[in-house]
Order: sequence, then structure tokens, then C-alpha cells
Amino acid sequence: MVMEEIERLLREGTPGVRVRPASVRAAAPAEESGGMLVAAEGKVAGGIGGGKLERELISKASEALGTGVSRRIAVGVPPEEEKARMMKPGGKLKFLLEPLPAIPVLCVFGAGALAESLARIGRATGFRVVVVDDDPIFAREDRFPGARVVLTEAFRDLESVLEVGRSWCLVVATRNHRRDQRVIKQAALWETAYLGVLCGKDKKEAFLDRLEGEGIPRKRLERMRVPAGLPIGAAALEEIAVSIVAEIVQTCRVGNGDWGMGNSSR
Repeated sequence: MVMEEIERLLREGTPGVRVRPASVRAAAPAEESGGMLVAAEGKVAGGIGGGKLERELISKASEALGTGVSRRIAVGVPPEEEKARMMKPGGKLKFLLEPLPAIPVLCVFGAGALAESLARIGRATGFRVVVVDDDPIFAREDRFPGARVVLTEAFRDLESVLEVGRSWCLVVATRNHRRDQRVIKQAALWETAYLGVLCGKDKKEAFLDRLEGEGIPRKRLERMRVPAGLPIGAAALEEIAVSIVAEIVQTCRVGNGDWGMGNSSR
């Protein structure tokens, strides 16, 4: 519900802020998994457990409207709500305030089986998810619940169908290297938070050399993560998807990504 309302506000150009727990003990029984969405008129969707704490968070989110900058805040918990959250007296909880333009987008090029896992994990992690393919057999909304599915003409002229911004995280995982190269020739020139490519380590240098030979500056290619994903020994598709999403979070929260928070507790 929260993600659907986020998409609606973005389509309408209406400012909003998503509020999500950033402390393990921030959760309460009445809280919704997607957090809470706040606009100028107040809470639009979701919830953070109700009570005084939720009302204070709505107030702080309203103050953050229009800033375009994500930030973490610490909020005191009323005594009557501490027990429900299994807290010691006098503790504070952390929450993440994310103005709508700053909410990260996970965009997967190639609607294969890995994209299904990436879409599920991306949604669970709080990303807006976009899946792009050139084959209607693969690019079906029923395969990617809650994601935006984009059908292209052979992955050409992608900027005409995508509104790529600095909070976008791109994963190139099409069904062959020719398509990968076509996507990368466009994506490498965009200013995005992350660009990763599904490619074997043993093929990395040859792959980059081919792209450089097609006119892509080496400096642009060097910022790509090839192969995409942290080296956690992933084997199954779900594990590979976890490694990729984890690398995106690591890059963008504590690295040089455009939705980094400066410091992270995890």
C-alpha cells in the first residue's frame, strides 16, 4: 500500500516523505512493514504503530517535505509505548526520513529469473523497482508484482522510456552480452548511484576492452561493478540477488552513492 501511494504521489508531482524504522526495536505490533508515507495533509498510508510516537514522526516528516535529502533521526518514546516496543525506560529509536525524489530505484535490465529474485528482495529492502526487457514473454507484470515493467525495442533509446536519476541503481543482466553492451553504452553515461553488470570474473577485462573499443571512456567503465554483487560465495539465484542488493546498499549508504547517509549503524 505504501509503495503504491508513493508511485501515485510521484506521478502527481506531490511532495511526500517515507518514514521507516532504522532501529531493530523500532517495530511495534500495529506497524506496517512498508513504514509510513506522509504528505502535506498528513499521513497518507501505512503506519509506525500509532500513538504519540507516530504523531511526532508525522510532524518531523512534514518538516522534511521538499528538502530532497534523506536523514536519520532519533526520537524519544513515550513511557506508555516503551513496553509495546520492548524498550528500557528513557530510550530513543532511530527512523529514516526519505523525501520521495530520494527514494532509491532498483532498475534491472533483463527480465529473467534473476530479475524476479532481485525485484522481490529490492521491494523488501524499500526500493522502487523497475524491470526492463525487449521480449513481451518475459516483460510481464504478473511476474513482477509491485514493480514497473517496461517493454523496449531491443533495449534502444532507453532514455525515452526511463526517467533515470541520481538515486537510480542499475543492474544489467540481459540474456546475452550483445544486449548487455547495448544497455551499458547508454547507462555508462548516466549519473546514477550504482551500475553493476552480471559477468564472470574471468571475462571482465575482455568485456571492458570491448566496451572501450566501442567508444565508452575507460573512466566511465571503471565505476561499474563487474561482476555485480559482494563476494559472499553466492551460488543460487536468490543468493546472487542478495549479494547484489547488499552491494548496492553498501555502495550507496557508506560509499560514494547519492543516497548515502554519512554513517550507518550496520
